[in-house]
Amino acid sequence: MKTTPPERPRREQCWPLLGRDAELAEAGRVIDDPHHGGVLVTGHSGTGRSRLAQECWQRAGRRGHPGLRVTATAAARSVPLGALAPLLRRDPDGAPALDTDRASGRRRPVLLLDDAHHLDGASAHLLASWLRAGRIALVATTDAPGAAAPWPEPALHAVRLAALPQAVVGELLERVLDGAVERRTVRLLHETSGGRPRDLRELVDDAVRRRALVSEGPLWRLVGPLTATPRLHALVENRLRRLDPPHSAFLQRLAVCGRLALDSAERASAQALADEGWLRVVAEGPQQCAEPTGPLYPEVLRAGLPAQRIRRILRDQAARSRTLDPGPAGLLRSVCWRLEAADAVDPGELERAVVLARRAQDHAVTLRLARELAHVRPHPRTLLLLAEELYEGGHPREAERTVRRALDEATQDDDRLFAVVVHVQSLAFGLLRVDEALAVNSAARRAFAGHPDVAVLEANEAALWSLLGDVRRAERSLRKVPATPGAPASALVAVPRVYSLTESGRTGDAVRAARQARAHGRAEAGAEGVAHPAQLIGAEARALAESGALSAAEELARQGYDRAVDAGAGRAQTWLSEHLGWICYLGGRMGESRVWYSSVLAHAREVGLRSGEWVGLCGQALTAAVCGDVDRAELWWEQARSLRPGRWWRPEAALVSAWLAAATGRPSRGRDELVEAAGDASRRGLRTAESHLWCDAARLGAAREAVAPLAELAAGSDSALASARADLARALATGRAGQLERCAGRLSSLGAGLLAAEAWNAAATVHTGAGAAVSARAARERALALAGPGGARTPGLVPPAVRCGLTGRELDVALAAASGLSSEEIARRLSLALRTVVNHLQRICAKLEINDRSMLRTAIHRTPGEPAPG
Repeated sequence: MKTTPPERPRREQCWPLLGRDAELAEAGRVIDDPHHGGVLVTGHSGTGRSRLAQECWQRAGRRGHPGLRVTATAAARSVPLGALAPLLRRDPDGAPALDTDRASGRRRPVLLLDDAHHLDGASAHLLASWLRAGRIALVATTDAPGAAAPWPEPALHAVRLAALPQAVVGELLERVLDGAVERRTVRLLHETSGGRPRDLRELVDDAVRRRALVSEGPLWRLVGPLTATPRLHALVENRLRRLDPPHSAFLQRLAVCGRLALDSAERASAQALADEGWLRVVAEGPQQCAEPTGPLYPEVLRAGLPAQRIRRILRDQAARSRTLDPGPAGLLRSVCWRLEAADAVDPGELERAVVLARRAQDHAVTLRLARELAHVRPHPRTLLLLAEELYEGGHPREAERTVRRALDEATQDDDRLFAVVVHVQSLAFGLLRVDEALAVNSAARRAFAGHPDVAVLEANEAALWSLLGDVRRAERSLRKVPATPGAPASALVAVPRVYSLTESGRTGDAVRAARQARAHGRAEAGAEGVAHPAQLIGAEARALAESGALSAAEELARQGYDRAVDAGAGRAQTWLSEHLGWICYLGGRMGESRVWYSSVLAHAREVGLRSGEWVGLCGQALTAAVCGDVDRAELWWEQARSLRPGRWWRPEAALVSAWLAAATGRPSRGRDELVEAAGDASRRGLRTAESHLWCDAARLGAAREAVAPLAELAAGSDSALASARADLARALATGRAGQLERCAGRLSSLGAGLLAAEAWNAAATVHTGAGAAVSARAARERALALAGPGGARTPGLVPPAVRCGLTGRELDVALAAASGLSSEEIARRLSLALRTVVNHLQRICAKLEINDRSMLRTAIHRTPGEPAPG
């Protein structure tokens, strides 16, 4: 993927103030109320106190309040009235008074006072007198969140700033970087900055400068580490100097150890530091623990500690945890601390720590411990454990090398059997070598016939056929796997079973199966299995989406994605991105779908996950084709086809090919390909995919042929989306405006925006043909509102006036020309003479009252707000 040179956000530019609307409105009401003295803006360091106060002050000025501004400093604190000196004049009796020339106006002036906690006593006393007399309104800031103003009366209205939530950070990044930002990148920046706008800006500016944050295609993503800048170091160190020695020492221990169990004497201190934003107090069973609010403060604190001091802290805390924190979590932390301190750890204790980390579903820690265990005890079982973690973490090539080593060294059947499981999954799902994976699994089934755990190979077989898009064969293998909760085979087939149920049209059963498997996983406290639990969340989200619950599916998939990112489960992250891309595609939100598929492709290429790379390329090609971007679609599709193995069959491939044909003026060819693919899907038991394919064939003009198969598929499925597709085909076939409008309403309620938009547009076309201009205009406006600007450009969204004014062949030529094809290319693709294409284009321009073909794209794919051509 091409990486474009990033443009560094300029420091002198003011970042947008997002996520503070409520606070600004609240402050504005207080300032305009003559019975209030003003507002005191508080919040942890870096939350944007000064920026919010300045915005309040500027808005008051735009409402007619004269503006005054001063800043209190520690240096001026020793000088009486030093902070307010710029605003003062002397009365005849020598007393200081407010300079009326500076404070003139019909409304009371608003004074912006930054860092009010540095006010000297005389300034505070004089300011309080002005407030009591109502001579000014005050907008003040202080860095002491729980502190009152430095004067007792009158009290100001407190506006407390919290950290920005992740959603606001994502919106802010997209505004600043002028492009979509990968959700993983948003999450990492939010976690590292703690949601503090000042720290976020420092991190982004530095990451762009170092090219750790780059633009890849339509997506900004992190490709390098986030580090604290010198300015952030200085700011944090300045805050640290204000802490008393016990608090400072506790923060040093926390920065080195990451999470600490608290004894009774430490809880009050930890809570005080939590109130100042240094840490958070969390419950861990009956134990209370402290952990940093993000990696930024620990990085700065550790940077100032000598290596010997760090090792001493680690050793002391490991010794302390034996009595204070003897539980499983404490043991895991103790092992990690001793390893970091370069102390010896007993291999048995290390192996137990690996198991505990797996149960905690923290793949980053598990992988680190598994590497150490394989180093000190390079037995087949420990190598296999490492291979599993490498595979789940998204490192298929290294996993393949490690599992081959385990196979070479294994002498016991149990070790060899489970090594084959990881080997097959790594070959197929990681490296896309499915033929080799099938051969290895088949040979193992013969070799291990009669083994008590041979069912894991049947589970592997089911997973392979599910991957290859053959539900019938997958179900035959699934029936051979005993449903024993907690057994390795049951864990392995949990995700393939959900997918098979979903694709066979039993979406309700699929959702229930996913939830039961997740519940069993929790009850087993981390049952053994290759897949991270987030994989089951993704499978459930896919089932929900295919059932028609698109909004719930998207929310669940986002939660699963965040969980996978936090756990370092790279494979789960890739597939959840793919599910989110598909969910957005079903919803007709092509821009968001493209971003998710870009994330799939970028991450898969980064870690060498070939199956993810194929899915990302295919998703990119599909969204580009539906949006009429032929050049990009063909580029992505050519790359995807170069990766696809012979037995791999997925309906997305047929969708890409069909929509590419439609975008280039060949809807009949697209229809034929979709009908043929629907037959293949039926033979493979992919009833949900068959429903997709027949529906798209109906959208491209084969509505009459699609009515019967879609009705049969809907009758055999519990999916509301499959039923709505059948309704759409019937409505398109009958051509009745009322039926189309009812169908559009149902599709819209399910969240299928693009299908609903096409149904409204079809109704508008019927109204236009009947001369009902008002109804046609209303239906067309509904269609455009659902389609949105800059999204899909399908034949179903062609304006009614164009569709009614052109013949079928003219519309094909117009669509091809609008996609950017030359006359020669149109002639070749449509099997027409060049002169015939030219004549068609002349008639099309005349009918549409446009000057030349360059205006065709606007005429055929007009979006809300665009002027009519001509």
